[in-house]
Amino acid sequence: MIAPASLFIMGDKAKFEKSTYKKETANSYWKVRWDKGLNGEYLTVNELDKMKQHFKVLINIYLPNRRGGTSEIDVVLLHRTGIYVLESKNYSGWIFGREEDKKWCQSLPNGKKTFFYNPIKQNETHIRALQQALPDVDQSLFRSIIVFSERCELKKIQLQSLDIKVLKRNKLRNYLKMNKGKQLSVKEMETIYQQLKSYTNVPSQLRIRHIEEIRQRYKVK
Repeated sequence: MIAPASLFIMGDKAKFEKSTYKKETANSYWKVRWDKGLNGEYLTVNELDKMKQHFKVLINIYLPNRRGGTSEIDVVLLHRTGIYVLESKNYSGWIFGREEDKKWCQSLPNGKKTFFYNPIKQNETHIRALQQALPDVDQSLFRSIIVFSERCELKKIQLQSLDIKVLKRNKLRNYLKMNKGKQLSVKEMETIYQQLKSYTNVPSQLRIRHIEEIRQRYKVK
């Protein structure tokens, strides 16, 4: 008899192999399951896979930025209502932050607090790089979404901008459903997708260089 845990893994792996995330990244099941960041991206894209509307998605896009380096974008969703730039944060605990703050705070049940760079500002850099790569696309189509894990609680998140949303992963589809107005046709989505596709699945040397650039800029290990 196959153990219940083995049955779960078999089913979960089969679901992963059919996912948009697997198709777009070619990452292995175990690589994603053992990497907290990649797993968060997978779960976010998995939520999008449940949508009935037509959409296109690109994952881990490396674009040149104004500093001469690269910007890595977690997920770009091409949807009928616009171009959504998703920054995935697979965090637990309580999350505190305001749009204008430089750092946000993660507070864990044991009292430990960790400060991290404001993901809204992080996504602003991503959107600028994306707009630079797509100069003919209406800039009003770009929207920023910060996606947190269901395991966290968003506390006192203060926003002013209407084109920015901070939410938990399980609220993502409802948010997209609420947005009105058809702004991108299927043909336009496909055109933009093809323009950006070459910036995904980049050589490992570029990924390593990008990580080193981030370490140097933010003085992290």
